[in-house]
Amino acid sequence: MKILHYINNLGSGGAEKLLTDILPYFKQEGNEVYLIISNAEKNFEKYEKILSDSEIKFISLDRSFYNPFQIFKLIIFIKKYKIDIVHAHLFPTQYWLAIASYFIPKSVILIKTEHNANNKRRSISFLRFIEKHIYSRYTNIIAITNKVKENLENWIGTNFPIIVVKNGVNLSQIKAEIDKGTTYQLNYNLFNLLMVGSLDGYQKDQISLIDSLANLPDEVHLFLVGTGKAEADIKKHVIDSGFSNKVTFLGLRKDVYALMNSVDLNILSSNHEGLSGVTLESMASGKPFIGSDVAGIKEIVPSPIFLFPPKNPKALAKKILEIKNDEVLKNKMVKNSLEHVKSFDTSLMVENYLKIYKDSFSLNKNT
Repeated sequence: MKILHYINNLGSGGAEKLLTDILPYFKQEGNEVYLIISNAEKNFEKYEKILSDSEIKFISLDRSFYNPFQIFKLIIFIKKYKIDIVHAHLFPTQYWLAIASYFIPKSVILIKTEHNANNKRRSISFLRFIEKHIYSRYTNIIAITNKVKENLENWIGTNFPIIVVKNGVNLSQIKAEIDKGTTYQLNYNLFNLLMVGSLDGYQKDQISLIDSLANLPDEVHLFLVGTGKAEADIKKHVIDSGFSNKVTFLGLRKDVYALMNSVDLNILSSNHEGLSGVTLESMASGKPFIGSDVAGIKEIVPSPIFLFPPKNPKALAKKILEIKNDEVLKNKMVKNSLEHVKSFDTSLMVENYLKIYKDSFSLNKNT
């Protein structure tokens, strides 16, 4: 099969990271694999070698993924390489592919993965009609959790072919990168916290985590990995709160897994998730993890002990202290996490994706 994946960019988001993890697997199964990126300016060099080493052909269409003129390039590419399956991720690429579908052979199978339980478009009522039409152009829609499927059906209705395939993480890669170690010099006399996530001011909630420091002792230090449009506002909040000496912004890092393994506690403070890759990666790191009690996190942790109430800095601080002061609890959490995360290995997710591809391809050939 000739399989084309289509995404906005290869930035630091979970969907982007997941895609570069799974494409080599499709190639290993004997498929021709292609990747189209709407905008390759953002952090592309981080993944370029992975794609090149796996002999995955990739191109960038335009400097802005909001530019609809890339639709013409997409149509030309699909026709030129006689693509069998096009798999879209994220907005607005799902729109551009739906429009392109009117100008490509009807035999081309279109698949869309829904990566988030919520988005801003769902607060705009007139977009419901438009989105129903967009989603109707897809042969299959993949939701990464049952909650993502439920929310999508509440938005567009139940008459769509939505299949749940849970995301995974590359456990062997995580172990290999942990073994390499981090280049960042941590102060091990402190109790170090780490949150990895986009500083977007919408989905992630670094503010509550920062505010929890007011109820924590001086030896607790917070590291934030990620960038985003709310970065300046979050940094200002740190300064205004008097926590400049207790919070370190690390930007984008290539040694995230090693950092996760080097700190005392990994945390994901979030308003909502699709299926949180950071949660899975943290649980595979060999260090304790806690996350907000929200969709996309609570479904994938071993038990409620790994959760704290969202937007509640005092409750979060209490949870951090509970783990800090209880070595037995820490060890129990790590043991449970390492066993639990085995069921989310990338190879299992790839098997499910390939089954959908093959079933759709076979059905298409017989009609």
